[in-house]
Amino acid sequence: MVPRIALAWVLAVLSATPAWAQIPISRDLVPKRTAMARLGLEQNWMALVPLDGTERLLSISLAERVFFAQTNLANFYAYDSETGRLLWTAHLGRQSGAAQPASVNSRLVFVTNSNSLYALDRRTGTVVWVQNLGTLPTSPTACDELHVMVGLSNGKLVAFSLYDPHDKNKALYASPRASWNWQTGGGALTSRPLPAQQFVVFGGRDGKVYAALSELPEDQVPVLLYRIGTGGEIFAPLGSHGTRTVLVPSADKNVYAIDLFTATVSWIYPTGAPVMQEPLSADDDVYALNNAGLLTSLDANTGEQHWRTTTHGGRLISVSAQRVYLESHDEDLFIVDRGTGQMLADPRATHQRAGLNLRDFDLSLTNNLNDRLYLATRSGLVICLPATR
Repeated sequence: MVPRIALAWVLAVLSATPAWAQIPISRDLVPKRTAMARLGLEQNWMALVPLDGTERLLSISLAERVFFAQTNLANFYAYDSETGRLLWTAHLGRQSGAAQPASVNSRLVFVTNSNSLYALDRRTGTVVWVQNLGTLPTSPTACDELHVMVGLSNGKLVAFSLYDPHDKNKALYASPRASWNWQTGGGALTSRPLPAQQFVVFGGRDGKVYAALSELPEDQVPVLLYRIGTGGEIFAPLGSHGTRTVLVPSADKNVYAIDLFTATVSWIYPTGAPVMQEPLSADDDVYALNNAGLLTSLDANTGEQHWRTTTHGGRLISVSAQRVYLESHDEDLFIVDRGTGQMLADPRATHQRAGLNLRDFDLSLTNNLNDRLYLATRSGLVICLPATR
Protein backbone atom coordinates (compact mmCIF):
# COMPACT_ATOMS: atom_id res chain seq x y z
CA MET A 1 0.00 0.00 0.00
CA VAL A 2 2.82 2.46 0.77
CA PRO A 3 4.12 2.79 -2.83
CA ARG A 4 0.58 3.35 -4.18
CA ILE A 5 -0.23 5.98 -1.57
CA ALA A 6 3.07 7.77 -2.17
CA LEU A 7 2.57 7.76 -5.94
CA ALA A 8 -0.97 9.07 -5.57
CA TRP A 9 0.31 11.87 -3.37
CA VAL A 10 2.97 12.86 -5.89
CA LEU A 11 0.47 12.96 -8.74
CA ALA A 12 -1.97 14.98 -6.64
CA VAL A 13 0.70 17.58 -5.93
CA LEU A 14 1.62 17.74 -9.59
CA SER A 15 -1.95 18.37 -10.68
CA ALA A 16 -2.75 20.84 -7.90
CA THR A 17 0.28 23.14 -8.14
CA PRO A 18 0.86 25.04 -11.42
CA ALA A 19 4.56 25.68 -10.65
CA TRP A 20 5.23 21.98 -10.87
CA ALA A 21 4.35 22.01 -14.55
CA GLN A 22 7.78 23.54 -15.18
CA ILE A 23 9.56 20.61 -13.53
CA PRO A 24 9.69 17.20 -15.28
CA ILE A 25 8.24 14.98 -12.54
CA SER A 26 6.32 12.03 -13.93
CA ARG A 27 5.21 8.62 -12.82
CA ASP A 28 8.08 7.16 -14.89
CA LEU A 29 10.53 8.56 -12.33
CA VAL A 30 9.05 6.47 -9.52
CA PRO A 31 10.93 3.13 -9.32
CA LYS A 32 8.68 0.18 -10.03
CA ARG A 33 7.95 -2.07 -7.08
CA THR A 34 8.52 -5.25 -9.11
CA ALA A 35 11.91 -4.03 -10.37
CA MET A 36 13.05 -3.24 -6.84
CA ALA A 37 11.83 -6.61 -5.56
CA ARG A 38 13.97 -8.42 -8.16
CA LEU A 39 17.01 -6.84 -6.49
CA GLY A 40 15.94 -7.39 -2.91
CA LEU A 41 14.91 -3.76 -2.42
CA GLU A 42 11.71 -2.09 -1.36
CA GLN A 43 10.57 1.52 -1.12
CA ASN A 44 10.52 2.75 2.45
CA TRP A 45 9.37 6.28 1.72
CA MET A 46 9.20 8.89 -0.98
CA ALA A 47 8.97 12.68 -0.73
CA LEU A 48 8.67 15.57 -3.12
CA VAL A 49 10.71 18.63 -2.15
CA PRO A 50 8.52 21.69 -2.95
CA LEU A 51 10.63 23.46 -5.55
CA ASP A 52 9.46 26.54 -7.42
CA GLY A 53 10.08 27.52 -11.04
CA THR A 54 13.75 27.02 -11.95
CA GLU A 55 14.70 25.91 -8.41
CA ARG A 56 16.69 22.68 -8.22
CA LEU A 57 18.18 20.47 -5.53
CA LEU A 58 21.90 21.00 -4.96
CA SER A 59 22.65 18.36 -2.34
CA ILE A 60 21.27 15.82 0.10
CA SER A 61 22.80 14.71 3.40
CA LEU A 62 22.05 12.60 6.45
CA ALA A 63 22.73 13.05 10.17
CA GLU A 64 21.23 11.24 13.19
CA ARG A 65 17.75 10.35 11.92
CA VAL A 66 17.40 13.55 9.89
CA PHE A 67 17.59 13.74 6.09
CA PHE A 68 18.41 17.16 4.60
CA ALA A 69 17.83 18.63 1.13
CA GLN A 70 19.31 21.98 0.05
CA THR A 71 18.39 23.92 -3.10
CA ASN A 72 20.09 26.45 -5.35
CA LEU A 73 17.72 29.14 -3.98
CA ALA A 74 19.06 28.53 -0.46
CA ASN A 75 16.01 26.66 0.79
CA PHE A 76 16.79 23.94 3.30
CA TYR A 77 14.45 21.05 4.16
CA ALA A 78 14.61 18.56 7.03
CA TYR A 79 12.83 15.18 6.90
CA ASP A 80 12.62 12.29 9.32
CA SER A 81 15.09 9.84 7.78
CA GLU A 82 13.03 6.80 8.86
CA THR A 83 9.56 7.92 7.71
CA GLY A 84 10.12 10.72 5.19
CA ARG A 85 7.92 13.10 7.21
CA LEU A 86 8.74 16.77 6.58
CA LEU A 87 9.95 18.26 9.87
CA TRP A 88 10.60 21.88 8.92
CA THR A 89 12.01 24.23 6.30
CA ALA A 90 14.47 27.11 6.55
CA HIS A 91 15.87 29.78 4.24
CA LEU A 92 19.64 30.33 4.17
CA GLY A 93 20.00 33.77 2.62
CA ARG A 94 21.10 34.29 -0.94
CA GLN A 95 21.12 31.62 -3.61
CA SER A 96 24.22 29.50 -4.08
CA GLY A 97 25.77 27.16 -6.58
CA ALA A 98 27.30 24.78 -4.04
CA ALA A 99 26.24 23.06 -0.83
CA GLN A 100 27.97 20.93 1.80
CA PRO A 101 26.45 18.21 4.03
CA ALA A 102 24.90 19.33 7.33
CA SER A 103 25.62 18.06 10.86
CA VAL A 104 23.58 17.93 14.08
CA ASN A 105 23.91 17.69 17.82
CA SER A 106 21.08 17.28 20.33
CA ARG A 107 19.92 20.90 19.96
CA LEU A 108 21.17 22.39 16.71
CA VAL A 109 21.65 21.76 13.00
CA PHE A 110 24.70 23.28 11.30
CA VAL A 111 24.81 24.02 7.59
CA THR A 112 26.70 26.42 5.33
CA ASN A 113 25.61 28.56 2.41
CA SER A 114 28.00 30.80 0.47
CA ASN A 115 30.46 32.02 3.14
CA SER A 116 28.01 31.80 6.07
CA LEU A 117 27.63 29.17 8.77
CA TYR A 118 24.07 28.71 10.07
CA ALA A 119 22.94 27.24 13.38
CA LEU A 120 19.28 26.15 13.27
CA ASP A 121 17.06 24.85 16.03
CA ARG A 122 16.90 21.08 15.53
CA ARG A 123 13.19 20.87 16.43
CA THR A 124 11.85 23.84 14.48
CA GLY A 125 14.46 24.95 11.93
CA THR A 126 14.47 28.48 13.38
CA VAL A 127 17.72 30.34 12.73
CA VAL A 128 19.60 30.67 16.04
CA TRP A 129 22.59 32.55 14.65
CA VAL A 130 24.57 33.15 11.45
CA GLN A 131 28.36 33.41 11.38
CA ASN A 132 30.26 35.01 8.49
CA LEU A 133 33.26 32.75 7.82
CA GLY A 134 35.06 35.32 5.69
CA THR A 135 35.80 32.76 2.99
CA LEU A 136 34.06 29.81 1.36
CA PRO A 137 33.57 26.58 3.34
CA THR A 138 34.86 23.56 1.45
CA SER A 139 34.16 20.70 3.87
CA PRO A 140 30.97 19.42 5.48
CA THR A 141 30.28 20.82 8.94
CA ALA A 142 30.98 18.63 11.98
CA CYS A 143 29.97 19.14 15.59
CA ASP A 144 29.69 17.83 19.11
CA GLU A 145 27.64 19.29 21.94
CA LEU A 146 30.11 22.11 22.63
CA HIS A 147 31.62 22.98 19.23
CA VAL A 148 30.90 23.27 15.54
CA MET A 149 33.74 23.15 13.03
CA VAL A 150 34.20 23.47 9.28
CA GLY A 151 37.04 23.40 6.75
CA LEU A 152 37.67 26.43 4.55
CA SER A 153 39.04 27.15 1.09
CA ASN A 154 42.20 28.63 2.62
CA GLY A 155 43.10 25.30 4.24
CA LYS A 156 41.98 26.24 7.75
CA LEU A 157 39.80 24.25 10.08
CA VAL A 158 37.87 26.70 12.26
CA ALA A 159 35.82 25.90 15.36
CA PHE A 160 33.26 27.86 17.36
CA SER A 161 32.04 27.34 20.92
CA LEU A 162 28.28 27.05 21.37
CA TYR A 163 28.02 27.79 25.09
CA ASP A 164 30.14 28.42 28.16
CA PRO A 165 31.42 25.01 29.34
CA HIS A 166 31.21 26.27 32.96
CA ASP A 167 27.52 27.11 32.63
CA LYS A 168 25.53 24.31 34.30
CA ASN A 169 22.45 25.32 32.29
CA LYS A 170 24.40 25.15 29.01
CA ALA A 171 22.65 28.24 27.69
CA LEU A 172 23.52 28.79 24.03
CA TYR A 173 25.44 31.88 23.06
CA ALA A 174 23.46 34.42 21.05
CA SER A 175 26.33 34.27 18.56
CA PRO A 176 29.14 31.71 18.43
CA ARG A 177 32.51 32.36 20.05
CA ALA A 178 35.65 31.65 18.03
CA SER A 179 37.32 28.74 19.80
CA TRP A 180 40.38 27.68 17.78
CA ASN A 181 41.63 27.17 14.25
CA TRP A 182 44.30 25.06 12.59
CA GLN A 183 46.04 25.80 9.33
CA THR A 184 46.72 22.87 7.01
CA GLY A 185 48.83 23.07 3.89
CA GLY A 186 48.19 22.22 0.27
CA GLY A 187 44.94 24.03 -0.44
CA ALA A 188 41.25 23.85 0.44
CA LEU A 189 40.32 21.55 3.31
CA THR A 190 37.67 19.23 1.85
CA SER A 191 37.77 16.24 4.21
CA ARG A 192 35.08 16.31 6.90
CA PRO A 193 36.61 16.78 10.39
CA LEU A 194 35.92 14.01 12.88
CA PRO A 195 35.10 15.03 16.48
CA ALA A 196 35.90 12.23 18.94
CA GLN A 197 35.22 12.96 22.60
CA GLN A 198 37.64 15.74 23.60
CA PHE A 199 39.63 15.34 20.37
CA VAL A 200 39.19 16.35 16.77
CA VAL A 201 40.88 14.56 13.86
CA PHE A 202 41.14 16.03 10.36
CA GLY A 203 43.01 15.43 7.13
CA GLY A 204 44.51 17.99 4.77
CA ARG A 205 45.49 18.33 1.16
CA ASP A 206 49.06 18.33 2.46
CA GLY A 207 48.67 14.58 3.07
CA LYS A 208 48.74 14.88 6.84
CA VAL A 209 46.31 13.63 9.48
CA TYR A 210 46.05 15.97 12.45
CA ALA A 211 44.77 15.22 15.95
CA ALA A 212 44.17 18.10 18.36
CA LEU A 213 42.42 18.78 21.64
CA SER A 214 39.02 20.32 20.96
CA GLU A 215 38.06 21.07 24.58
CA LEU A 216 40.29 23.74 26.04
CA PRO A 217 40.07 26.07 29.03
CA GLU A 218 39.42 29.68 28.07
CA ASP A 219 42.43 31.58 26.73
CA GLN A 220 44.54 28.41 26.45
CA VAL A 221 46.60 28.00 23.30
CA PRO A 222 45.23 25.17 21.09
CA VAL A 223 47.08 21.90 21.54
CA LEU A 224 48.10 19.76 18.59
CA LEU A 225 48.58 16.21 19.86
CA TYR A 226 50.19 14.74 16.78
CA ARG A 227 50.20 14.65 13.01
CA ILE A 228 50.88 11.68 10.77
CA GLY A 229 51.94 12.02 7.18
CA THR A 230 50.64 9.98 4.28
CA GLY A 231 52.15 10.04 0.83
CA GLY A 232 49.23 11.81 -0.85
CA GLU A 233 46.46 14.36 -0.48
CA ILE A 234 43.44 13.61 1.69
CA PHE A 235 40.28 14.73 -0.10
CA ALA A 236 37.52 12.49 1.27
CA PRO A 237 35.97 12.29 4.75
CA LEU A 238 37.79 10.18 7.31
CA GLY A 239 36.09 6.97 8.36
CA SER A 240 36.01 5.39 11.80
CA HIS A 241 35.71 2.01 13.47
CA GLY A 242 34.67 1.76 17.08
CA THR A 243 35.71 4.53 19.44
CA ARG A 244 39.40 4.81 18.66
CA THR A 245 40.25 3.74 15.09
CA VAL A 246 40.38 6.43 12.39
CA LEU A 247 40.31 5.27 8.77
CA VAL A 248 42.21 7.53 6.38
CA PRO A 249 41.72 7.44 2.58
CA SER A 250 44.76 8.84 0.82
CA ALA A 251 45.65 9.73 -2.74
CA ASP A 252 48.88 7.79 -2.17
CA LYS A 253 46.82 4.62 -2.93
CA ASN A 254 46.65 3.48 0.70
CA VAL A 255 44.07 3.25 3.47
CA TYR A 256 45.49 3.88 6.94
CA ALA A 257 44.06 2.76 10.28
CA ILE A 258 45.26 5.03 13.10
CA ASP A 259 44.72 4.52 16.81
CA LEU A 260 43.32 7.83 18.00
CA PHE A 261 44.67 7.52 21.54
CA THR A 262 48.16 6.17 20.93
CA ALA A 263 48.90 7.87 17.56
CA THR A 264 50.12 4.56 16.16
CA VAL A 265 49.36 3.35 12.65
CA SER A 266 47.62 0.02 13.28
CA TRP A 267 47.78 -1.06 9.65
CA ILE A 268 48.20 0.22 6.11
CA TYR A 269 46.47 -1.39 3.16
CA PRO A 270 47.77 -0.69 -0.39
CA THR A 271 44.76 -0.52 -2.72
CA GLY A 272 46.69 0.01 -5.95
CA ALA A 273 45.11 3.36 -6.87
CA PRO A 274 44.24 6.66 -5.14
CA VAL A 275 41.46 6.40 -2.56
CA MET A 276 39.17 9.41 -2.95
CA GLN A 277 36.10 8.09 -1.13
CA GLU A 278 35.25 7.61 2.54
CA PRO A 279 35.93 4.06 3.79
CA LEU A 280 32.83 2.51 5.33
CA SER A 281 32.92 0.37 8.47
CA ALA A 282 30.28 -2.23 9.29
CA ASP A 283 30.69 -4.65 12.21
CA ASP A 284 34.37 -5.67 11.99
CA ASP A 285 34.66 -5.05 8.25
CA VAL A 286 36.02 -2.04 6.38
CA TYR A 287 35.08 -1.38 2.75
CA ALA A 288 37.40 0.74 0.63
CA LEU A 289 36.94 1.73 -3.01
CA ASN A 290 39.82 3.13 -5.06
CA ASN A 291 39.82 5.21 -8.24
CA ALA A 292 40.47 2.14 -10.37
CA GLY A 293 37.10 0.76 -9.30
CA LEU A 294 38.45 -1.98 -7.01
CA LEU A 295 36.30 -2.60 -3.94
CA THR A 296 38.09 -4.30 -1.05
CA SER A 297 36.75 -5.83 2.15
CA LEU A 298 39.23 -5.65 5.03
CA ASP A 299 39.38 -6.84 8.61
CA ALA A 300 38.93 -3.65 10.63
CA ASN A 301 41.32 -4.79 13.36
CA THR A 302 44.19 -6.16 11.28
CA GLY A 303 43.80 -4.75 7.76
CA GLU A 304 43.79 -8.27 6.34
CA GLN A 305 42.04 -8.55 2.98
CA HIS A 306 38.87 -10.67 2.92
CA TRP A 307 38.13 -10.23 -0.77
CA ARG A 308 38.54 -7.84 -3.67
CA THR A 309 36.27 -7.26 -6.66
CA THR A 310 36.14 -4.85 -9.59
CA THR A 311 33.22 -2.45 -9.96
CA HIS A 312 34.47 -0.60 -13.10
CA GLY A 313 34.18 2.76 -11.33
CA GLY A 314 31.30 4.21 -9.39
CA ARG A 315 30.78 5.20 -5.78
CA LEU A 316 30.26 3.38 -2.49
CA ILE A 317 26.88 4.44 -1.03
CA SER A 318 25.72 1.94 1.63
CA VAL A 319 26.35 -1.34 3.43
CA SER A 320 23.58 -3.62 4.71
CA ALA A 321 23.75 -6.84 6.74
CA GLN A 322 24.42 -8.92 3.62
CA ARG A 323 25.23 -6.54 0.79
CA VAL A 324 27.39 -3.63 -0.32
CA TYR A 325 25.73 -1.05 -2.57
CA LEU A 326 27.53 1.12 -5.10
CA GLU A 327 26.41 3.57 -7.75
CA SER A 328 27.78 3.69 -11.29
CA HIS A 329 28.59 6.84 -13.23
CA ASP A 330 25.19 6.43 -14.94
CA GLU A 331 23.41 6.21 -11.54
CA ASP A 332 22.79 2.46 -11.90
CA LEU A 333 23.30 0.19 -8.89
CA PHE A 334 26.07 -2.34 -8.29
CA ILE A 335 25.22 -4.89 -5.61
CA VAL A 336 27.98 -7.01 -4.04
CA ASP A 337 27.68 -9.86 -1.54
CA ARG A 338 29.34 -8.84 1.75
CA GLY A 339 30.51 -12.30 2.64
CA THR A 340 32.13 -13.34 -0.62
CA GLY A 341 32.63 -10.23 -2.77
CA GLN A 342 30.56 -11.85 -5.52
CA MET A 343 28.84 -9.38 -7.84
CA LEU A 344 25.12 -10.02 -7.34
CA ALA A 345 23.99 -7.39 -9.83
CA ASP A 346 26.06 -5.17 -12.09
CA PRO A 347 24.71 -1.95 -13.68
CA ARG A 348 23.41 -3.78 -16.74
CA ALA A 349 21.59 -6.31 -14.57
CA THR A 350 19.92 -3.64 -12.43
CA HIS A 351 18.92 -1.39 -15.32
CA GLN A 352 18.16 -3.78 -18.18
CA ARG A 353 17.33 -7.14 -16.61
CA ALA A 354 15.67 -6.05 -13.39
CA GLY A 355 14.22 -2.91 -14.99
CA LEU A 356 15.23 -0.55 -12.18
CA ASN A 357 15.80 2.87 -13.75
CA LEU A 358 17.49 5.27 -11.33
CA ARG A 359 19.30 7.36 -13.93
CA ASP A 360 17.42 10.57 -13.10
CA PHE A 361 18.42 10.19 -9.44
CA ASP A 362 21.74 11.99 -9.81
CA LEU A 363 22.01 12.98 -6.15
CA SER A 364 23.05 10.38 -3.59
CA LEU A 365 25.06 10.17 -0.39
CA THR A 366 27.56 7.83 1.21
CA ASN A 367 25.62 6.47 4.17
CA ASN A 368 27.72 5.60 7.23
CA LEU A 369 24.76 5.65 9.65
CA ASN A 370 22.34 2.92 8.51
CA ASP A 371 21.73 0.47 5.66
CA ARG A 372 19.34 2.65 3.65
CA LEU A 373 19.87 4.06 0.16
CA TYR A 374 18.87 7.74 -0.16
CA LEU A 375 18.56 9.04 -3.71
CA ALA A 376 17.13 12.24 -5.22
CA THR A 377 16.53 13.94 -8.54
CA ARG A 378 17.46 17.55 -9.20
CA SER A 379 13.73 18.14 -9.72
CA GLY A 380 12.98 17.25 -6.10
CA LEU A 381 11.89 13.61 -5.93
CA VAL A 382 13.52 11.80 -2.99
CA ILE A 383 13.35 8.05 -2.31
CA CYS A 384 14.61 5.90 0.53
CA LEU A 385 15.29 2.25 -0.33
CA PRO A 386 16.07 -0.27 2.42
CA ALA A 387 17.24 -3.78 1.62
CA THR A 388 14.79 -6.61 2.27
CA ARG A 389 17.47 -9.30 2.26
